[in-house]
Amino acid sequence: MNKFSSLLRTFGFAAGVSVAMAAANAGPKSANVLFIVVDDLNLALGCYGDPVAKTPHIDRLAARGVRFDRAYAQYPLCNPSRVSFLSGRRPETSGVYILTTPARTALPDAVMLPQFFKQKGYFSAGAGKIFHNAKVNDEASWDSYDDRPASDPEEIAAIEARYGSAGKPGDGRPAFHMLSGDGAGTRDGRNVRTITRLMAEQHAAGRPFFLAAGLHLPHLPWTAPKKFFDLYPPGSLTPKPEPALVDVPPIALQTELSGFAQPDSREAAIRGYYASVSFTDAHVGMLLGELDRLDLWKTTVVVLISDHGFHLGDHGGLWAKLSAFDAATRVPMVVAGAGVPAGKVLAEPVELIDVFPTLVELGGFSPPPGLEGRSLVAAMQDRPSTAFRPASSMVYHYDQAKKADVLGRTVIAAEWRYTEWDRGTSGRELYWRADDPMEYRNRAADPKLTAALNAGAAYLQNAPIPKPGPANRPRALLEAARKNP
Repeated sequence: MNKFSSLLRTFGFAAGVSVAMAAANAGPKSANVLFIVVDDLNLALGCYGDPVAKTPHIDRLAARGVRFDRAYAQYPLCNPSRVSFLSGRRPETSGVYILTTPARTALPDAVMLPQFFKQKGYFSAGAGKIFHNAKVNDEASWDSYDDRPASDPEEIAAIEARYGSAGKPGDGRPAFHMLSGDGAGTRDGRNVRTITRLMAEQHAAGRPFFLAAGLHLPHLPWTAPKKFFDLYPPGSLTPKPEPALVDVPPIALQTELSGFAQPDSREAAIRGYYASVSFTDAHVGMLLGELDRLDLWKTTVVVLISDHGFHLGDHGGLWAKLSAFDAATRVPMVVAGAGVPAGKVLAEPVELIDVFPTLVELGGFSPPPGLEGRSLVAAMQDRPSTAFRPASSMVYHYDQAKKADVLGRTVIAAEWRYTEWDRGTSGRELYWRADDPMEYRNRAADPKLTAALNAGAAYLQNAPIPKPGPANRPRALLEAARKNP
């Protein structure tokens, strides 16, 4: 065994990890798929150990399936992440790092996840935010696709306040809006009802289906009926004192909302986020309830993921995504239903690009060429598996002083995370999970952790070089640069 392989084995990189779980009965071939993609959802869920979050429906889904405790996005921004897991390719391969590049433009010959099932005779339909938006939607993937606009006037006003209208600029700060109605006319309310209708129609027709429900919340603006805010009375979400940041390179402390003003109240903003998460949970409950009503659990695979995480004012005031911290890259990921054992938790790092090959195998099919993820089916069913490996992610940050894009690449092992900015010239980070789970103390210079540092550096040195492509930049930082060239 060479030195690098030894390091990988020491820190949990070795293949063939044995997972302690009972084997499940194989599911039926041509199982239906219900694919639930939630936007900006971090781990504010009861099933992930959040003591405050009220998420009974997602918790129920996790209890009847496999919960992946350390799942990671390959890019912590909506469109690059979605292009990645829908194509099964890494951002390094596609070159998609911004919000406006369509998957089909970047990968003209790729078979996308819903397209794959469509080609196998499934009815393939999406409603809501699956690909980033209608402008970058992939028509070849669907028999039917719709992202219903809000009809709720209060949600419409909230969206306009965030994004601007009639020439008036939007407010980029985190903001919430309490709805006076029941939420049926929100975007998510309308789209979820579309999916439940299609589920009933395709079940009655006897045709296997791939249905994708893309939930906009808890993406900003945070909108939810009053009853969901009532779940979190004032004082229940008071932020705890944070550890001091130690040796964190300045380039790492950037997100999508860097440069915008902080919210008037961090606690109130967090309350808006949690209310939106519980509203999202209620919509997931509607989808699961339809599976119950139609008795489809034995013939349907359900996957729930987020496209990336979300900062809530932590790390000295970071909000939203686009960092390399766990808060932005780590996501919830649950697989349940046909062929999936119940009540299992897998702790090893996995990646969102693993979803595509996992669903292909659960459907009983051979994977299309080009997939860069690995099927997790054997690991879920306690069979010998080579599925586990380090997870990795990448992101571009913007150096205001140099007016230059800086590449950040991170690798996540069982016990640590290692990151390089511009191949280490702009900083290196190493966080040891056992004593710093929230990643405040950079220990890249700690001689006690040299083995971990070397393993992370060796992994990134051998990783593919990212394909050239335009880089994302925080809007407020760019506006400031234009005003002060």
